Amino acid sequence: MNNEEKILEILGVIQSDVSGLKTDVADLKTDVADLKTDVADLKNDVADLKTRVTKIEITQENVILPQLQALAEGQANLLATLAPKSRVEALEDEMSFMKSVVKALSQEVAELKKAQ
Repeated sequence: MNNEEKILEILGVIQSDVSGLKTDVADLKTDVADLKTDVADLKNDVADLKTRVTKIEITQENVILPQLQALAEGQANLLATLAPKSRVEALEDEMSFMKSVVKALSQEVAELKKAQ
């Protein structure tokens, strides 16, 4: 085999290697294009999420927090005006005593009326 044939053989091998590299580069370009599309989709999703989070924050600030504050104020007012349990129990005891006194006096009045 002479030099020309060896050079042609080497060129054939190099040409097939270059062809394989071209195929690999084309595949890489396709993969990069797919990645670019995926990144663009992710950017859109993130932008949508940012918009939704902003809306949630605004709703929380303008609707939910004022309502929670109103509930807390209402509860504080109820607690401030609510009689203590000991006071309620004392009034219940006093009322029970008054009922028994009224019942006894009513019976005495009825007996006095019968006696007349």
